[in-house]
Amino acid sequence: MPTRALTVAVILSLCGCAGLPPREPTAVSHGMLSVRARVRGAVIPFSGDEADSAVVEQLGPNGEPLPGKEAVAGLSGGGFVYFLDLPPGRYALISVSFRARGVRYRVNIPPASGRKEAVDLRPGAAAFLGTLSLDGRLPDFEVAVERALSVLGHLLTPWMRRPVVARDADLRGLDRGAQEEARALHAARQVLGATQWKRVVEARRREMGAPEPVAMKGLVRPKQMTLKAEAILSWRDTLEWGEPQRAGNGLVWTKPGGSARIAVFFTTAAAQGFVGYEAAVAEMRAAASTTDVGDQGALYEVRVSTHYGVAARVTSTRYREGTLVGSEFKVAVTETVLVPYPAGMYTARLRAAKDEFDEVLPAFREFLLQLVLGAPQKTEAKQDDIFLPL
Repeated sequence: MPTRALTVAVILSLCGCAGLPPREPTAVSHGMLSVRARVRGAVIPFSGDEADSAVVEQLGPNGEPLPGKEAVAGLSGGGFVYFLDLPPGRYALISVSFRARGVRYRVNIPPASGRKEAVDLRPGAAAFLGTLSLDGRLPDFEVAVERALSVLGHLLTPWMRRPVVARDADLRGLDRGAQEEARALHAARQVLGATQWKRVVEARRREMGAPEPVAMKGLVRPKQMTLKAEAILSWRDTLEWGEPQRAGNGLVWTKPGGSARIAVFFTTAAAQGFVGYEAAVAEMRAAASTTDVGDQGALYEVRVSTHYGVAARVTSTRYREGTLVGSEFKVAVTETVLVPYPAGMYTARLRAAKDEFDEVLPAFREFLLQLVLGAPQKTEAKQDDIFLPL
C-alpha cells in the first residue's frame, strides 16, 4: 500500500471516536467545508450507506496537490460531513468513508474528478463540496475474497482496531446547487449551533439568501405545509390562528382567545407619506427610545423569509376610557420589523399583552421565516395607499 494511502487509512481507522467536541476556529481566516455522499449497493441498488467521514487535499496555484496538506473530516451530522478549521485555499475531495459490518469502508475519488470539482474556501467562510451519488460495483473475485476475510477477521477479533477496507464505486452524480447547499447549511446550523462556527454558517446563509426548510405538519406521515398566496406575499399557517383579515396591502392574524395580533403589510415606494426605508428606521429608533422596554432605543436584526430586517420593541400603556388615570390599564408590547424591498418596504408587527408577549414571540419569528415575499407591481399610489406611521 502506498505511503499516502496507508496514512489516510490509519487516520480513518480512528474516525469512529465519538464524544469529541467540534474543533473551534484557531484563526479568524480559517473556514469550513461540508460534503455529503451516498454509496449505493452493488448487489441491492436501492440500499446504500451514508458517508460519515471524508478526506480532502489542498491544491496549489497550478492545481497540484500540496504535500502534507490533507485534512480528515472529524465531524458528521444531519447527513453531512464537516471539515473544520481549514486555512483558505482550493480543496479537492480525495475519498469518503462509512462504517458498516464492523469495519470502515473507503471509496477513493479519482484524482481527475476530485480536482476538476475542487472548491475555493475564502478566508473565514464556509464552502460546499457538493452531494455525491456513488454506485457501488463488485470487485474482482480475488479482491472480494481478500476483503471478505478482512471483515471476518475483525468480527473474530472485535477488540482490535477497526480495519479500513477499500470499496469500489463509480461517481454517478454531483449536486452543488443552491437548494442542496441550503440543506447543508441548515444541517450545519443544527450540528454546530453551540460553537463559534455558527457565525460562519449564518454568514454564508445570508450571503446566498438560503430559505428555511419548509414547515411540516403531521406526526405519522408529515407533509409540507401548504403555501397560501396573497397579493403581497405567500404564507404558511404555522400559527394555526386561522385565516387573516385582508385590507389593501396588509394582512392581520388574531390569536383565538388571546390578545396577540400579527400584521404584515407592504408600503410601496410611491405611497403618500413614505420617504424611504432609512427614514422609517430612524423613526422606529426614536419611538423605541422613549419606552420603558429593557433595550431602550436598541435596534436588532430579525430574519424575514430570505431577507433581513431591522426590529425594535415598544411598550405602551392604555387606560380604559371613562376611568381615572392609573386605575385600570393594560400594558402591551409591540415588536416591529422593517424589511427593505426593491419596490418599497415590508412591515411585520406583533402586538400582545405584556404577560402574553414572550409566549407568542417564538411563533411570530417562525411565521416570518416561512413567509415568501412577493414583489408587488410598482404602480402609482392609490388614494388609500398611504404610509402608516410607526
